[in-house]
Amino acid sequence: MKDFVKMHFFYSNTDGDATDTQILKEFSFINDFGFEEYKDIRQKPLSLHYNKGIEICFVTKGRYNWVVDDKSYLLFPGDGFITCPWEKHGSPREVVDLGEIYWIVIRPELFLQTGRFKLGRWSKLNRRANDLLGKVLSENRNHSLLKAQFLKPLFLELQNELTRKEFGYYQRVCGLVEELLIKTVRLLQNRENRMIKNQQWFLNFENRLKEEISKKWTLEEMTRESGVGVTTFTQLVKEQSGYTPANFLIFLRLEKAKELLLQTTNKLTDIALECGFYSSQHFSSTFSKWIGMTPNGYRKRNKIL
Repeated sequence: MKDFVKMHFFYSNTDGDATDTQILKEFSFINDFGFEEYKDIRQKPLSLHYNKGIEICFVTKGRYNWVVDDKSYLLFPGDGFITCPWEKHGSPREVVDLGEIYWIVIRPELFLQTGRFKLGRWSKLNRRANDLLGKVLSENRNHSLLKAQFLKPLFLELQNELTRKEFGYYQRVCGLVEELLIKTVRLLQNRENRMIKNQQWFLNFENRLKEEISKKWTLEEMTRESGVGVTTFTQLVKEQSGYTPANFLIFLRLEKAKELLLQTTNKLTDIALECGFYSSQHFSSTFSKWIGMTPNGYRKRNKIL
C-alpha cells in the first residue's frame, strides 16, 4: 500500500489551508482527514479547541501529551484518541509534539450530549446501531484508545480510496468510515466490560480479605485466593486500589482497626491481633506511620461511644 499512498497530507472541507480542499468535496460527512509529521514544535501551534464532529487520531511515531477539558493523557505509537464535538481538547502546551499522527473528523447528521445520534443518509447502519454509537460515545470518559493498531490500515485504505477513486470508491469510503466508528466503539465497549469485570473481581477479593483480616496472609496465598497469576494479580490490585497487594492488606487492617477503636473498648493488643498485626507494638508503629497519630490518640480524638 505504501507504493501509492502519499505519506503526509491534509484534506479538508472546512480549512482553506489544507493541501487539498477538493478530495472530500463529495464526502460532506468528513470534515478533515490527514497524516502529518511534526519535526519542530514550532511548526504548528495548537490551542485547545472543539471539532464540529467526532475526531479519531492515531499516533505512528513520537509521544503526544493531550488533554480533554481537565483530564490529561499521554499517547505513544500504536495508541489512538477520540473526542466528541462538545469536548474541548488539544495540547496543554498549545503546540503539537514531535512525531507523526493520523486524524479524521467525522461529522454526523445529528449528535447531542444526551446521546441522540444519526450518521446520515450515506450510512447503511440502522437506527439501533446509531443509537448504540451515540450512547457509547457520549458516555465515554476515557478518550485514549490504547494499542489501537486496527486504526492504521483503515486510515491507509481510506486515503487510497479517496485519492485513486477507482470503481466503487464512494461506497468503500462510506464503509471504511463506518468501520472506523464500529471498531472504535467495540474497543470502548470491551474496555467498559473489562472494567466492570475487574471491579467485581476486586470487590470479591476485598471481601475475602475482610472475612479473614486476622489471617497472616502471604503474597502467594492472596494470589492463589484471587484465582489469577501473580503479575495479573499485582496489576489488578494496583489498578483498583492504588496500592500494592501488601499495602492494600495493611490499608484494610487499619480500616478495621479504626472501626474497633471507635466502636469498642477493646485493648490495643486485642485489636492488633484481631486485625492481623503481630503485636500491639507492630500495630501502633504501623498505625502512626499511616494515620499520623497513635491508636490511642485516634481513639481519644474521634471516639463516638
